[in-house]
Amino acid sequence: MATNSNSGRLVSRALLVGAMAGAGAALVNQKKALQQGQVANQTMVLDMAKMAVKTAAISGASTYAAEKMADKPGLSLLTILSVGAAGIYLLDHYLDTKNEK
Repeated sequence: MATNSNSGRLVSRALLVGAMAGAGAALVNQKKALQQGQVANQTMVLDMAKMAVKTAAISGASTYAAEKMADKPGLSLLTILSVGAAGIYLLDHYLDTKNEK
């Protein structure tokens, strides 16, 4: 079992890695549109920032939950996958609903 200090570092690393992965994914998704002039630089940067925040929050939360179940590796893995997938779905749904209003 991890100590509180190690747990905080683990979650912090997960937040950082999640942010980098999200920003990278957003960049890859919009690279072609940016090259063709279909997307403005500001729009792309804003989308990258939104995705970075979403993936950081989700990866941090799922890592925290999985760390609480550290002595059960199978359950820990399923927790990370399910919380991550559900988190992305819920955030996308919330943001789409908010943008429609």
